[in-house]
Amino acid sequence: MEITNLDPAQPVPRSPSDPQHDPRRLGEFLILRRIGQGGMGVVYLGYHEELGQQVAIKVLYEQMAGNQDLVDRFYREAKSGALLNFPNIVRTMLVGQDQATDLHYLVLEYIDGPSAHALLDQNGRLSVGDAVHITIDIARALEHAHSRNVIHRDIKPDNILITQSGVSKLADLGLAKRTDEASHLTFLGKGFGTTYYMPYEQAVNAKKADHRSDIYALGATLYHLLTGQVPFTGESHVEVVDKKKVGEFTPASELNHEVPPELDAIIARMMASEPRDRYQTASELLVDLERSNLAAVVLSFVNRDLALQDPWARACMASSAQPTRPDLETPSARLNIANKQASQWVLRFRGRDGRWFRVRTTTKQIADRLRDGRLPEDAQVSRGSAREFRPIREFAEFRDIRCRRKGRRKRAKTSGKTGVHLMSPGLNGSARSLAPTRLRAGRRFQFALAVAAVLLVAVFAVVAYLIFHRPT
Repeated sequence: MEITNLDPAQPVPRSPSDPQHDPRRLGEFLILRRIGQGGMGVVYLGYHEELGQQVAIKVLYEQMAGNQDLVDRFYREAKSGALLNFPNIVRTMLVGQDQATDLHYLVLEYIDGPSAHALLDQNGRLSVGDAVHITIDIARALEHAHSRNVIHRDIKPDNILITQSGVSKLADLGLAKRTDEASHLTFLGKGFGTTYYMPYEQAVNAKKADHRSDIYALGATLYHLLTGQVPFTGESHVEVVDKKKVGEFTPASELNHEVPPELDAIIARMMASEPRDRYQTASELLVDLERSNLAAVVLSFVNRDLALQDPWARACMASSAQPTRPDLETPSARLNIANKQASQWVLRFRGRDGRWFRVRTTTKQIADRLRDGRLPEDAQVSRGSAREFRPIREFAEFRDIRCRRKGRRKRAKTSGKTGVHLMSPGLNGSARSLAPTRLRAGRRFQFALAVAAVLLVAVFAVVAYLIFHRPT
């Protein structure tokens, strides 16, 4: 199990190595066995004898119990969990301190299935349908949590648990942050979380993490599910963080050829280096994931009969049912998806200040701009989510398109720079042309102002000479 550390530069506290030291009972719960551990405690399988119910019990490390800040964090996790009652989030039941052992413990819903990380260990990577299905479930969990002002800050495969009926649940709120109250537990300049999944701003200072940081971590998780490896690798925390600062990673489709360009584009936006360039809400992300029609209706490794017995799984199946949904396994469906993605481009051009601007556009929009003479000759494009930009005319789609506004193009040539139109970005990301006549008029006005200023200075000079040198 991958362990979350409060400070990646510090070692993780060790749990007792002797199983005989594990508690036999905590409050009303009988301890059956140890099932895992994390950055703040050990997790046991427990059983409530009167209710006949199995639960998961998280116990704070004894060596952390003397640190009041960490104890407060432990109870803050319980408080955050109590706010989140949602089918895709592990339910928090109660929190307390055992009178016999003085151990602080948190009782949680027990999930009778593997973690997403365990599935990766077992299979190497997941199918596209399974990976997108799990990601949609966790995006729903984030949508609910963010609406309650809770930021998770530790999204990763190890914190995604999957029930026997195929419902993915977000677990471990140990690093969660409430945005509607002041926190004294995140120290200035400290980053914590799980190095491979958290974004750069969280690695530098966890106080900067917001809902878009969760979206980034979910993107890194989706990448791992699809490819079997994390997007940024390194031998140390610092090395991985430095790579995230640059933000360049290998597209998932290059490691798994089953990944379509549309999913590459979704991951790229989820994992944008700048938070403002990511999906701004989990709801916005859910729209693109669901419209992609890539998610499996039922996870491939789940018993469909069990899924039909789960009310939430049935509800999700019904909401995702689409009569016209293509079979993604057929060659014709894959061809249709490929053709759809082939019509999507990223246009790059220079603005008036010499900086490059990027605009997402389509084949038709580029063609219309070429016919209207609204693109500079040095404009470049890349297809879909590809990173390589090439001149527009190198692509067969635009090679034979001719400008219909020849008169305007000829006037542009007389302005001194043959075949070049000055462009600036519009408010909606499009481009607008600046007429050469307006530029010439501006220059004439500036020249007139300069001449007037010179004449005014000359007049003042003559007047001053006459005043100081008149004959007595």
